[in-house]
Amino acid sequence: MKIQIALYFLILATVQFGLFLGVYHYRRGRESKIKNDYWITSLGVNTLGLYIFGFGVLFIENVSRPEFNFTIANSFLYTASLLQTLFCISLNHEIGKRVVRLSILSVLIFFIAFEYLRLNSNFGIRTIFMCVFFISFYLLQIQQLFVYTKGNSSKQITYLKFATVFELLLASSRVIVITAPALTINAIDQIPSILTFVTVFQMVMNTLSYLAVGGYWTEKVAITNHQFLVENERINQLLKDQAKLIYSLSMANKTAATGALAASIAHELNQPLGASNLNIQLLQRNLDNNQYDLKIVNEILIALQNDNNRASTIIKSLRSIFLDESTDYQVVRLDLLVEDILTIIQPELQKNNIKIELNLTPQLTMRCATAQIRQVLLNLINNSINSLVRSHQKDRTIRLNTSLYFPHIRIDVLDDGPGVPPQAQDNLFELLSGSKKFGMGLGLWLSRHIIVQHGGTLEYIDVPKGALFRINIPSSV
Repeated sequence: MKIQIALYFLILATVQFGLFLGVYHYRRGRESKIKNDYWITSLGVNTLGLYIFGFGVLFIENVSRPEFNFTIANSFLYTASLLQTLFCISLNHEIGKRVVRLSILSVLIFFIAFEYLRLNSNFGIRTIFMCVFFISFYLLQIQQLFVYTKGNSSKQITYLKFATVFELLLASSRVIVITAPALTINAIDQIPSILTFVTVFQMVMNTLSYLAVGGYWTEKVAITNHQFLVENERINQLLKDQAKLIYSLSMANKTAATGALAASIAHELNQPLGASNLNIQLLQRNLDNNQYDLKIVNEILIALQNDNNRASTIIKSLRSIFLDESTDYQVVRLDLLVEDILTIIQPELQKNNIKIELNLTPQLTMRCATAQIRQVLLNLINNSINSLVRSHQKDRTIRLNTSLYFPHIRIDVLDDGPGVPPQAQDNLFELLSGSKKFGMGLGLWLSRHIIVQHGGTLEYIDVPKGALFRINIPSSV
């Protein structure tokens, strides 16, 4: 009988120990919204209690006066049941520090009380003492589980609720059996079979309750992982949508920034094309009159080549703005990039009688997406042109300065126009915050976005006269 009872407890302890190891290793490295610390600790403590109980039964001589290890074992079982109750409470609300402190105090009080009963009472009183606490904990657990299931759907919690109800019934049955008249228990062999069966069955249901909570925790982890995957997919889609939006804004801004230059660029192209047409007519007339003066023909051909090169340069520069160029980063010389931009912007400067002063530090290089940086500089210069045109002042100058402030290159675009009013400066770089009066909100927002993507900064600096936009961008040196 003694070996049989010990075997029951040791088998249940081993099952719970296997569950504890599996959950502990699975839990490491994973985060979950479920409050699992109370449950896992309860499982570990309960396993220790069952092991101590099982081995203790093997060496017990008199159940009326068991050894001290039974006080330790029952204290572990009490603590495990208490922690299981705290887990159920934590499903509905946070456990406060005051409750934790009272729980620790209750364990100490239980230890002292049970040790007193071990020395001064019999098997029946100690059993009733333990069952009263178990019944109280089970009632509180069931009440908390019912509260939780009112607003949440979980099969595992439903299983836990049924297992806890069975534990409550079995603990109550133990009290009924132990209080039967004329029942005296001083040795293991005197324990009724029905009491052994009910006790072991209670431990089995206790193990099933831990399995139910383990299933609930695994269920929560699976739901959290699924939500993470869904959220990650949604974020990736938002990033793709953001990229598409920025690309669309970039293309719209290219059109907006260069649309104002269309007429003057067309005029600039008409000059070399018109000159080429006149030279072709002159060459055709000379040929019709049989005039084959090689010197004149050579001069006409040279003029045609120069006019063609001039038109080609303008078209090439304009093409780089409108077409969707690759955003691959490459090392470029800043002074050559500025010259490329001036080819596009020069007609508009001449049309509005605006001078541009260049103070370029030679040989400055940076690793960038050329088309994007070209677009930023074109935006800033075009904004300065618009500001100067609105000012109606006679002397109109834009200054473009470049310098090395290692490890950055500084680019200043400064005009002597009216500047940006104070009320517009705070929101100057917000998307679509600008107006025709104060500047192009889209262009400035997009320009800052591009510069930030390159690891730099774009800021507006208030100066006594005019407007200063300053770019700091990493140098490739």
